[in-house]
Amino acid sequence: MDIFSVTSKQVEASQPSMKAEAPAQTRQIENSHQIAKSAREANAQDKEDIAQKLTKTVENLNKNMEALDTNVKFGFNDEISMMFVNVMEKSTGKIIRKIPTEEAMLLSEKMQEIVGTIFDKKG
Repeated sequence: MDIFSVTSKQVEASQPSMKAEAPAQTRQIENSHQIAKSAREANAQDKEDIAQKLTKTVENLNKNMEALDTNVKFGFNDEISMMFVNVMEKSTGKIIRKIPTEEAMLLSEKMQEIVGTIFDKKG
């Protein structure tokens, strides 16, 4: 036997096994895509549930603050899913201090947009 016939037999023997592996790899990729999509949907639902719970918490805190006759009011920013506190002047209702500041919340919102753009998903 010459070397060419031996080599061609080895190549022929290895080709069917390569064809059998390709569909399995394709299925794995398809399954991982479906798993990732399901995880994103679950994550979005979790964020929505947390936002609803925080909104209810803010409402309860504000009711308690009214009962205590204080000049502190709580809030929730939906864009960045963050709570904030307003310290207000009692007689005029003017905001004395906001924690975190409006600038800090805007910066956080922009950073989430940048991260969303980099990773191609909503932050």
